[in-house]
Amino acid sequence: MRYHPAAEHDLVEIFTHIKHYSGVASAMRKLQAIEHVTDSLTDFPYKGTVRDDVLAGLRAIPAADKGVICFTIDENDHAVVILTVSYAGSDWQARVRDRQ
Repeated sequence: MRYHPAAEHDLVEIFTHIKHYSGVASAMRKLQAIEHVTDSLTDFPYKGTVRDDVLAGLRAIPAADKGVICFTIDENDHAVVILTVSYAGSDWQARVRDRQ
């Protein structure tokens, strides 16, 4: 599994956002829930909804109640590539387009 460099920043932003209104413990639980979903992609990389309308080969899957993980599959390396992790209504489609 690989993360787009900006996707790692997405996780920091999610943590900071949740920490400000619910505290550190809640923020950690949300990140753990997101991590659980991303980890599951190693064994089941073709799950999620295909979103070719946004980017060819893009898949999106919900995570942690209000999150969306967007990823592609690098067939050459057999690796999942996380493009963005969005939370609480942020515009994941725009982020994907910016990162393609």
